Amino acid sequence: MYNLKEKAIILLSLFDFMTSKKMEEVLALYDEPEDILKEIIPEVENLVGKENYKKMLEYFDKNLLPSYIDALEKDNVKCITIYSENYPKKLLDLDLPPYILFCKGDISLLNTRCFGIVGSRVPTAYGRTVTQSFARGLAENGLTIVSGLAMGVDKIAHETTLDVGGKTIAVLGGGFKHIYPAMNENLANSIIEKGLLVSEYRPSVRPTAYSFPVRNRIIAGLSDGILITEAGEKSGALHTKEYSLECGRDVFAVPGNITSAKSAGTNRLLKSMQSALVTSYEDILEAYSITPLKHKKPARQLGFNEQIIMNTLQDGEKSFDEIQIKTGLEIKILNSCLTTLQISGLIKKLPGNEYMLSGN
Repeated sequence: MYNLKEKAIILLSLFDFMTSKKMEEVLALYDEPEDILKEIIPEVENLVGKENYKKMLEYFDKNLLPSYIDALEKDNVKCITIYSENYPKKLLDLDLPPYILFCKGDISLLNTRCFGIVGSRVPTAYGRTVTQSFARGLAENGLTIVSGLAMGVDKIAHETTLDVGGKTIAVLGGGFKHIYPAMNENLANSIIEKGLLVSEYRPSVRPTAYSFPVRNRIIAGLSDGILITEAGEKSGALHTKEYSLECGRDVFAVPGNITSAKSAGTNRLLKSMQSALVTSYEDILEAYSITPLKHKKPARQLGFNEQIIMNTLQDGEKSFDEIQIKTGLEIKILNSCLTTLQISGLIKKLPGNEYMLSGN
């Protein structure tokens, strides 16, 4: 199933201390990667330390590789190494590409047109709505949505994509046996069935504080571009932005409330021109010359209050006050519904605080 070069990488993945950087250094000691299957040479000790070197010799003497590969196959885990034919070449744009990807699900998604969506783990109502709108629109137009299976924006992006029958890739910060957070385990199983779970860590490895920022480079590398829907000044999503710029990916951000700490990070990116401003998924499709699919959303998919607003605007544009009088909705609820309908592309806001249906 695996060629000798692939087996060499799978062997190295047995060791928790063997990061991609360390793999690169160890393999540089050999003429060919597969030579490590014949012997763990003494020079390796200088790179990994005495105790780790002893562990490598012990594993080598016990010939654990065949049983390791068998165990992975029984768990339906597929290994794609940097030497595999189906290794996503776009990851090679990273300064340090992963030498191995453990996969569960549809591995063909790795080589599709992917787009990353990241953001706050505790988004505001605005952040949730924005994320749902962009994920839905991009997934319905054929893009594979990539995110990190964290709480908040990541989870919303994955769930929304699955809800509309789209494809999604979740890049983990640990092994498959330690889904984090644990409450996302059901979502992870759904992604295995309808998308793809990916990790550079073997299944038994627990996630660490270090592994989450590092996995963000894979989200960036797999994606043609990334969208940050909402992020504070110290959001981990900003790490993904750095990796994206490093490997030449496009970065997009949604503007947020200037008084909200949850939007401070995205607003700063926009102010410093480190990202492109977008207000709808069509902006992203246009950036990649993708013609959006034309379809009308059935009225039954709208909330009750949203449908009332849509009905009110059927006979032409109206001011906020007129809509409020005709619908009888509280101002706070009306504001929320109007924002949702605008983000969904169903209505447009005009000068003078007036609104109209997008199709008019």
